[in-house]
Amino acid sequence: MSGQAFDTDAVLKLIKKSKASGKELPFAFGLGVKPETCGLMIDLRKPGKVLRGDLKKMPGIRKTCFGTLRVEENEVFLQPEKPLKGIVKQLKKRFMKEGLIKFKPVLVGPDGSIIDEETLPDDDAEDQETAAPAQAEDGAAAALKQRIAAAAEAVKALGSPELAGKLAQEVKASARLLGQGDPEGCAARLGRLEAALAKLQAQSAKPPAGQEQTARLSKLLKEQAARIKALPPEQAAPLAARAKEIAAQLKSGALGEAAAGLKALAQALDAPAKADAPEADVMVIWQAAKEEADRGISELQAALRSQNHPVLARIADAGLAGATGGNQTALMIALFEMNAATGDARKKAAQALLAQVAAYGKFLKEDPVIALVEDNPFGISAPVRAPLGNALRQIAGIAKAA
Repeated sequence: MSGQAFDTDAVLKLIKKSKASGKELPFAFGLGVKPETCGLMIDLRKPGKVLRGDLKKMPGIRKTCFGTLRVEENEVFLQPEKPLKGIVKQLKKRFMKEGLIKFKPVLVGPDGSIIDEETLPDDDAEDQETAAPAQAEDGAAAALKQRIAAAAEAVKALGSPELAGKLAQEVKASARLLGQGDPEGCAARLGRLEAALAKLQAQSAKPPAGQEQTARLSKLLKEQAARIKALPPEQAAPLAARAKEIAAQLKSGALGEAAAGLKALAQALDAPAKADAPEADVMVIWQAAKEEADRGISELQAALRSQNHPVLARIADAGLAGATGGNQTALMIALFEMNAATGDARKKAAQALLAQVAAYGKFLKEDPVIALVEDNPFGISAPVRAPLGNALRQIAGIAKAA
């Protein structure tokens, strides 16, 4: 939301979003000197406590509370962590003033039961909270400031300007959370930053692992890539796509998966050309489905990178291969072996492929990461189950007929 105590357009948009999706959203409410000056902030990602910190800075706000809200029909159910007397009364008048009269604010407790705000004490828990010993609070803030300063120095000492730039944003975000009165959020973010810095420092203190194996596998991949270029385009396309995936695995340090992929790729290249090729090529079917899924994934990757967060950037770099883990490698090996096999060996390869198809199908249905990709918070259409599931069914039919 914008830096306003009550942004009518933003409030209306997010109330409608909660109503349509049925999801709870974080909110913060500020009791105004007059009902017409009360504040309401709603956000998709910011915690309610952070929103409350923003509200406290607004003129005319006397007391604040935060929590989650949901919308059913036209009732806005507000469930603050510590209820504030006056929230319903003031919001009714503010909604009327802003043209949101059809929405009715309702105060509910932790168990979901409706609260009559007139039964609440005049002094809310926020007053008690701010009455806590200032000395302990100041000591915690000072400790966090020291940690922020130490993290900033560690970031400056990094050899990579690009990496240092990204982590410097994390330092600024931690300082911003502390300034907004959210020491818990600041400590959590600092903890993640400090862990990342410790890992980077440990990596720089020892020589790169598997350097010799990486060089050997890279050489093999280069040789196989040269062989792929000599093939007819329709035969080379799926093999070239697989070579590209292996190159990405080598870059990310997944040497075991890369070695297995290179072995399967070599088998496919060494297999004799078939005079009577099957009408449907399992590799072509899978590659087409994967490219369809990759289109949505690519858009989601761009959205993740735009957040300028190192963890989200690593997730974006992994792409579909990262989301599917070892399932992708195992299935690709089985597809290569099926295409390369003939005679009785083809029947055996078909049975192995059916097992991998079943495992991949189970993974698509149950894995929470796939569900998160398809129902992502950016609202980006990234279908994975439909294209890959259809391809798996086609491939299973071909394998059963082998």
